[in-house]
Amino acid sequence: MTQPAKRQPTLNLSAYSKQQSWLLLIVILSTWSVDALLLKSDGIITKSAALGALLSFVAQWVFTRFVFWHSGYRARRQIVSQLYRGQMIKWLIIAFGFALIFSFIQSLSAPALIIGFVLMQVGHNILFAFLSDR
Repeated sequence: MTQPAKRQPTLNLSAYSKQQSWLLLIVILSTWSVDALLLKSDGIITKSAALGALLSFVAQWVFTRFVFWHSGYRARRQIVSQLYRGQMIKWLIIAFGFALIFSFIQSLSAPALIIGFVLMQVGHNILFAFLSDR
């Protein structure tokens, strides 16, 4: 006789968000140290990378809240619809965030902004890979 499948453990979203916030702090501190020691750009590089990383953090946090709103087999349709909604909201936050940053921040380094954003995206993927292995 076959046995039923084991239940998947529930994800601890607060722990995942805490790991992401530590990643945000690491990105900001590393860009600050590179800026202060090597580039000496009066904090422009640090501010730009921090804004890019913060934009990525906020967009990913909102997406996570949308996706894990429902759980269980009976809520599979709601989970899929929330996945689509969360992804759309995430992309809107990113697009409007970049537009607002480029419009209203005067002293800005665009490459540092993009690098900060990309570092957080790579970090999110690495953290999620470790989270899904558990």
